[in-house]
Amino acid sequence: MTDTTTTTTTTSSTIERPKLQSTGSLHSLFKNVDLFSENDEELYPPLQHGARFAAPIEDSTLSALGMKPDEVKAFQKQRHAYINKDQIYTDEIKIPNKTEMVDYHQLHLVSPIDHSNASRLLSKLVVIKLNGGLGNSMGCKSAKSTIEVAPGVTFLDMAVAHIEQINQDYGVDIPLVIMNSYKTHIETNKVIEKYKTHKVSIKTFQQSMFPKMYKDTLNLVPKPNTPMNPKEWYPPGSGDIFRSLQRSGLLDEFLAAGKEYIFISNVENLGSIIDLQVLNHIHLQKIEFGLEVTSRINTDSTGGILMSYKDKLHLLELSQVKPEKLKIFKDFKLWNTNNIWVNLKSISNLIKEDKLELDWIVNYPLENHKAMVQLETPAGMGIQNFKNTVAIFVPRDRYRPIKSTSQLLVAQSNIFQFDHGQVKLNSKREGQDVPLVKLGEEFTTVSDYEKRFKSIPDLLELDHLTVSGDVYFGSKITLKGTVIIVANHGERVDIPDGVVLENKVLSGTLRILDH
Repeated sequence: MTDTTTTTTTTSSTIERPKLQSTGSLHSLFKNVDLFSENDEELYPPLQHGARFAAPIEDSTLSALGMKPDEVKAFQKQRHAYINKDQIYTDEIKIPNKTEMVDYHQLHLVSPIDHSNASRLLSKLVVIKLNGGLGNSMGCKSAKSTIEVAPGVTFLDMAVAHIEQINQDYGVDIPLVIMNSYKTHIETNKVIEKYKTHKVSIKTFQQSMFPKMYKDTLNLVPKPNTPMNPKEWYPPGSGDIFRSLQRSGLLDEFLAAGKEYIFISNVENLGSIIDLQVLNHIHLQKIEFGLEVTSRINTDSTGGILMSYKDKLHLLELSQVKPEKLKIFKDFKLWNTNNIWVNLKSISNLIKEDKLELDWIVNYPLENHKAMVQLETPAGMGIQNFKNTVAIFVPRDRYRPIKSTSQLLVAQSNIFQFDHGQVKLNSKREGQDVPLVKLGEEFTTVSDYEKRFKSIPDLLELDHLTVSGDVYFGSKITLKGTVIIVANHGERVDIPDGVVLENKVLSGTLRILDH
């Protein structure tokens, strides 16, 4: 099912600055710990009784729904694996060994760059941005890539500007490839028309569509010979990139053009820029699959951690682990950035040999009060398929995802500076990380968020901001230290224009009106 195309209480406080977990050296992240007790074998939630005895689905039924042969095969594999889940041998799960890692800050020693060869090396690269989501977490109904991270500047604008600058600086033609889902494909193809005069080649392709299943029986939700209902289908995760790239014809096209590597990243990650040092290491060490990981901090809750399983690097998505078992992984400090470097020839060979096996994650959406099943594969889980793999421990500035309006506020503030598609931490915050910001549910959607800020506050000296309730911000406001603003139920707080709040707690009602 694809279409391949191009009352107010104000108090001063001495609240301490929030302490994040260490983001220091790679060495500090490894400990010798006993991970499991004897009764911790079952990590994943069990299947419902009916699903354990689900009847097979004929390939012809899936074909009748419009699925391509490779989609049918991949879907059947995932469904079978879901029903017949492999036992997890907990004694084989370990914190990765340092020999399986390389520290970003040591790359210049391990793999020195020959700058006279930089252009030739960059000419072998293809950049792929994952653009399947609609930004639902921020109330958006359009492609996440079209969200503005600065006045008039979208995620996609940032990606194009960055690659265009690299192409100009090095005299190369690194193409930007966008993997869309059926939810974003048409819109994105219209948006990229505005880049026709830019010095960057832009290509798009659409990833697969998989049918949802009923959770209790694993029967298909869509029926043959009925109108296509998008709510009955789903994009099967970023791991679909490898097969969909091959099916689109772009994989063979790039190999024929002499391209050797792809750099995959989420379009909403402002830190995922081309890094010549990383590319050089991938090239010199003949790496087939390189996954960038960073130090896990307290706010990292939804995503994946790197582990070693049966002496091979694996990615574990925490959403798949029983809540009571999550404590087991508290000492796993390596967080997946979803910045991935892969050898194109290796992808082609694995697909031809039918050896590309990706673990799945499962989501249970509700439609008409009925629980459905979606089986998805993250691209990072591909690491277990390749021969020469490496995890690259990178600084947090290569992981700047915007998944909420709290993160959007930080990105739009003077904490960051934008330059040719790159996001750089303001030099006045040298040695500090970004502030911790928690906006309440009244700020969840982008539209509500924009209504509540007349202008973006000065956050340069902010450590921690918590906002809860019906709160509105005026213009030219400065926030410093720790600021907590709470509007009680049924009350409203208006922060006046030009106010400086430093280590303050505001609660109750505050509304200043023009006389």
